[in-house]
Amino acid sequence: MIRTIANSCRSSHFSFERHSQILRSLQIQNVSGRTRHAARHFSNSNDGSSGTRTVSHRVSDISPEGSVDLPLGSKAFVDCDREAIMDLFHKFAVDCDVSGKYMDKERLGDLLRAIGENPDEATLDRLFTVADESGDGIIELDEFLRSSDIILGGSPASIILIVGGPGSGKGMLSKRLEEECGVVHLSSGDLLRDEVRRGTVLGNQVREIMEKGELVSSAVIVTLVRRIMRNHPGKRVLLDGFPRSQQNAEDLIELCGVPELALHLVCDDTYLIERIIKRGNEEKGTRDDDNIHTALTRLRTYHKYHHSTMEWLREQHIPVVNLDCSGSPENVWEQLSAIGRLMRPVARHK
Repeated sequence: MIRTIANSCRSSHFSFERHSQILRSLQIQNVSGRTRHAARHFSNSNDGSSGTRTVSHRVSDISPEGSVDLPLGSKAFVDCDREAIMDLFHKFAVDCDVSGKYMDKERLGDLLRAIGENPDEATLDRLFTVADESGDGIIELDEFLRSSDIILGGSPASIILIVGGPGSGKGMLSKRLEEECGVVHLSSGDLLRDEVRRGTVLGNQVREIMEKGELVSSAVIVTLVRRIMRNHPGKRVLLDGFPRSQQNAEDLIELCGVPELALHLVCDDTYLIERIIKRGNEEKGTRDDDNIHTALTRLRTYHKYHHSTMEWLREQHIPVVNLDCSGSPENVWEQLSAIGRLMRPVARHK
């Protein structure tokens, strides 16, 4: 269903020293031999505000000589979501009357930049040579599939966002999409709560912020999300509860590429508060932020950033699907399913 809809649509509270300390612990290592660093560097100006932010990406270490032999048992055919990789290819490929769709080097560069990779010209040349098995100057679908482990370099094939207020049902919808549509579900809140539970450096830093219902630094959380996403190469990754601010959205696109789609859960605050209180009573001790005082703070924080975040996503031409979440989880699922059924004939030919 996610594939159908996507195809048819085509404040920080940390000190700068704490930023640097946490981010140094969140370097990203790619299992296929290409290393990427997603580091933020901050400097204090005279008035105490942050200085210029810089981001560096490095993609290297693809052997210039020889091709890569990827049998049918490679990740491209077993561990990864084949349909997500095919959709990614078709999004950037061009039509040819004789051989069907193909991708040239320029299109491959566009694809890599869209998923957050920024290879230099030499690396792009080597990647293209690896994928162009026939040596005819183009990459066809079967070649792309066999070489996808190398091309994607640990990156997911696409990102789906689920955005909504606290208590809107993001987690429930995400889990059902994971079970029935085969996407990978990552919750930014769960990732941070896990860091707190394990008593990591990051967890100790963000514990108090989360208990107050405030936003964790964008640079820290985006880098954490990116690190976890590298464990799911070639998949469709569903980000639950993210982005929560325009800065989140900008950092996400800068590090991970442009999302394929955003699902926006909408309802009145009254429903959200009732659900948070109910969840707190039913799951005592599970979440420290499920109480009336924190709920009100979380809602105020949500509204402070939400409108500008959604407007910014629309300005980036990211398709946004609004879903009324005032009813039951089954009602939300039916809304999404109805869109999928409507667009299925169109998406089938994309």
